[in-house]
Amino acid sequence: MAEQILFNIIADVLTKLGSSSIQQIGSAFGVAKELTKLTKKLTTIKGVLVDAEKRQEESDAVKAWVRRLKDVVYDADDLLDDFATHQLQRGGVARQVSDFFSSSNQLVFRFKMSSKVKNIKEEVDEIVKEINLLKLVQGNIVQREVESSWRETHSFVLTSEIVGREENKEEIIKSLVSSDNQEILSMVAIVGIGGLGKTTLAQLVYNDEKVVQYFEPRIWVCVSDHFDVKSLVKKFLKEVCEQDVEWLELNGLKNLLHKKISQKRCLLVLDDVWNENPEKWDQLKSLLMVVGKGSKILVTTRHSKVASIMGINSPFFLEGLKDSLAWDLFSKIAFAEEPEKVHPKLVEMGKEIVNMCNGVPLVIKTLGAMLRLKTEESHWLSIKNNRNLLSLGAGNDNVLSVLKLSYNDLPIYLKQCFTYCALFLKDYKIEKNMLVQLWMAQGYIQPLDENVGHQYFEELLSRSLLEKFRNDAFNNILSCKMHDLMHDLAQSVVESEVLILEDDVKEIPKEVRHVSLFNSMNLKLKALRAKHIRTFLSIPIHGYKDDSIPNIYFSSFKCLRVLSLNGFKVKEVPKSLGKLSHLRYLDLSHNKFEVLPNSITRLKNLQTLKLIGCHVLKEMPKDMRQLINLRHWEYDGYLSMPCGIGKLTLLQSLPLFVVGNERGVGRLSELKGLNNLKGKLRIQKLENVRDAVDESDKANLREKKYIRMLALGWENRSAQSGRDAEKLMEGLHPPPSLEELRIGRYGGMGFPSWMRNGVLSQLKSLQLVDLSEVEYLGCSSVIETMIYAAETNHDETSMEASQNHM
Repeated sequence: MAEQILFNIIADVLTKLGSSSIQQIGSAFGVAKELTKLTKKLTTIKGVLVDAEKRQEESDAVKAWVRRLKDVVYDADDLLDDFATHQLQRGGVARQVSDFFSSSNQLVFRFKMSSKVKNIKEEVDEIVKEINLLKLVQGNIVQREVESSWRETHSFVLTSEIVGREENKEEIIKSLVSSDNQEILSMVAIVGIGGLGKTTLAQLVYNDEKVVQYFEPRIWVCVSDHFDVKSLVKKFLKEVCEQDVEWLELNGLKNLLHKKISQKRCLLVLDDVWNENPEKWDQLKSLLMVVGKGSKILVTTRHSKVASIMGINSPFFLEGLKDSLAWDLFSKIAFAEEPEKVHPKLVEMGKEIVNMCNGVPLVIKTLGAMLRLKTEESHWLSIKNNRNLLSLGAGNDNVLSVLKLSYNDLPIYLKQCFTYCALFLKDYKIEKNMLVQLWMAQGYIQPLDENVGHQYFEELLSRSLLEKFRNDAFNNILSCKMHDLMHDLAQSVVESEVLILEDDVKEIPKEVRHVSLFNSMNLKLKALRAKHIRTFLSIPIHGYKDDSIPNIYFSSFKCLRVLSLNGFKVKEVPKSLGKLSHLRYLDLSHNKFEVLPNSITRLKNLQTLKLIGCHVLKEMPKDMRQLINLRHWEYDGYLSMPCGIGKLTLLQSLPLFVVGNERGVGRLSELKGLNNLKGKLRIQKLENVRDAVDESDKANLREKKYIRMLALGWENRSAQSGRDAEKLMEGLHPPPSLEELRIGRYGGMGFPSWMRNGVLSQLKSLQLVDLSEVEYLGCSSVIETMIYAAETNHDETSMEASQNHM
């Protein structure tokens, strides 16, 4: 399956080879013929990938061919990126040609690039020669029909989206809250194959009012593949206390757990349990026996043997949905109109497909999403006639094989986006914006447009490949999760190319390209040094204890597109990071360095820079204008903005802008050309503005039409006269589309005209904090005007108007 990802990479490389800039560079450096030949060879190879996909599972030779091809295509992609980066650094092709013969560095670069092109072309030539030996045939991966080959959970659930489990829910609740069983700790298990909705049913039970009132505390923990007692106790404690428990040993964890649950009637949900080792279960159970009478453990598992080992003799065996409920679920997803208005032939085939799904909700939802709005009978027939695939038995492999249909049905541009999610732990809450930024960094989004990335995200949601997790107050999606079977599917596609570096990883596969780290440092980190890593993603759930990993390891990853050292406790950012010319995404959040070196500004391709929680940072580069491709800069410190921010016209997110008090540094006027800013913008230390009228006018906030939340803050009111504060506020006119406005420690006596005339017609939330100097509101009540506008647009949004001495 991995060569479908390879197809995308080849397509991207061919696009780059065909671009005018690469052709110009090729001519300037004397490698134009080699690049043309490389284009032809890769086009030939691309045509046989469909056949390679079919045959690699039955042929080790074909599988080895695919792996060799993948390596050389990645090398070609890196080479073309080197060309493009060199063009940026030299100031364009014209500049390169003009100084070509006068610069020894240029001659060195030419020789180096020419040698690399030659080596790649020779390797591709050998790969092409093997096409005939392997008897691979031409195909069309884009137009083919769907073929037959082929988690940390949470307690939150949208009850409006659940079908047909009310009876099961009531039966389980009765067993939990019944007064007949007053043992100290008894257990209930939900058993069923993957995709039946065990976790969903447990969520319904967990959040039912009768259960909420009966148990205190309630604790939800996803166990998943690794049943480690110490890790589980940590998870329990994180649910019931705010104390940092990451570094406690088992004895300390036990004492704290007993303090929190002793003699209390607890409900503990252990979701997705696989453990078949009775000793591990006995060890955990002995730690929990201090609870009060009537406490319960609710377990979900795919295997009845797990329940038996835990001593649960009569588990609830979850069955598929009844025929009518299964059809209701499918038709609601598959048809835009009522079934009665749909072509009868499609309805007939739809009912046959549903009957073959054996009532498994995940399969029904997946196939319904896949067939949505498809009116050609051929699409429906390809599923209906595949009876062997859809004859779901008791095994999870059958369900996974059906889900592969949904993956196969994805358009080319979505496949890499979906499989990249295998980087995250099962049930991890994935932030939508971060995911889109990562896709962009890998080159998966073409054209390079944030809106396109969000469209990709929505499409994966609509196909049930991702699940909505959390929305903001205005119903915008903030995060998502993957069903554990979808995670298994993604992992089966990428195989060893994506690696989550957990404690039990003993060896780093040579094919690995993308690595993530979530919990503790792994000594195998050192083994990555020689690999062609494109992603190193650190997302510490509770920080890392070990800060001894030398920074030099990461500066040696020359192919990196994504580097996150989030939470590494780095005390010094190595200057050598500036040599990572391919880097698009750099996250240095929650570290302890005091200086961000100027070498960072050499990263011409950088799209995202994150510096959240770098509280000891004292110095940033004085000039950022070289980061011409920067789109997202996330920063929450209070250092003044560097020079050159105003030149970064591609910036879309700049959550915090701190006005500087030094001449030329962090001036408010830097905001003038940043009209692509989206989402939130906080402007702090407004008392540092020197020319209130001129700078506020140049800031041009009114033209920033994509801003939804604006916060205006002063830190030292006395540093600016009330009159200057009023002039400044008058000039900081927000865009009419603004939805949230926050003003803090404003020193003026009155509000500006734009707050009095009701021009902010889309406003939904207003916060006024510590406005002790305000004495009048003007012609009309600002509070009445703006609250009226907010209530008109969003009745459910609470209004905050904290005013002191108004």
